Amino acid sequence: MSVLENKSDKQLSPRNTKNRAISAAVGSVILWCFSGVCFRKGSEMMGTMVYLTFMTGGGALTAVMLQFIRRQPLSAIFRPPVRVMASGFFGVALYTVMLAAAFGIAPESDLGQINLLNYLWPVWVVVLGIILLKDRPNSYLTIIGVLFGLAGVMISRGFDLFFQVPSNFSAHALALVGGLMWATYSVLLRKWQIPEEKGGTAFNFAVCSILAGIIAVFLNQWQNMPPWTNASFFWVLFGAVGPVGLAYSWWEIGVKKGPVYLIAALAYFIPIGSSLLIGLIFRESMNYGLLFGAALIATGAWLVRYAGRDF
Repeated sequence: MSVLENKSDKQLSPRNTKNRAISAAVGSVILWCFSGVCFRKGSEMMGTMVYLTFMTGGGALTAVMLQFIRRQPLSAIFRPPVRVMASGFFGVALYTVMLAAAFGIAPESDLGQINLLNYLWPVWVVVLGIILLKDRPNSYLTIIGVLFGLAGVMISRGFDLFFQVPSNFSAHALALVGGLMWATYSVLLRKWQIPEEKGGTAFNFAVCSILAGIIAVFLNQWQNMPPWTNASFFWVLFGAVGPVGLAYSWWEIGVKKGPVYLIAALAYFIPIGSSLLIGLIFRESMNYGLLFGAALIATGAWLVRYAGRDF
């Protein structure tokens, strides 16, 4: 923590510090709700991997700017432990590429389900915690939570499409496997007890930007990239500064200085908020099953976390 932050905290009362931390956490949750929308909008306007190159590259630069403003050493955010760099390649960089690809290729009617498949990751975190951390949560609550999550995904395409098989499972597979990779990465960070400041977020997103740029070359997306428009510039800037840049910084402030249980509970609104945004912006995705499924997944995530107590 910088001298600037220390002075600021001393000038604030404990109550104001807590309120500021809660506000930061709320802001990060709101920004994360826009992630799927950004991926889809960017894909439509620029090509998935081209957009992701600019989005995550800009997000890494945002993290550097925030580090500079806080007067913290810039080298710290680009020098995570080697095992964090290795696991972060799969759990952050490759995961983000897979999720963006899933949103890019999915039919509009399936976007809500793709989104919720990704947000099964809190459920996988507890399941993987049992395997990798030898945690022993309440087995009944864990099973019920997992079933709630799976049921939420199944009905999220709508009650009228419940028995209709998606025409292409590629997007679903990418979202599902990507969520598992992110959950594995999260559990490994806990197992290795890596501090937040050495989590390598900026480094991992810089790697993601390079990876997406290379994939875009092989897919000929750079050659076929449409001209820049005000809309494409907006979605690149918003995605980079918001869901990638500020959201992670604000979340760190929240969990470090705010009431942890309240802030953890805020995360359960992400599948609901993101599903609502996807349904409003991409109208073919909106249906009663989407919102009910999002609520089921949020409930399932809460149940498995409660079952694991402090996990």
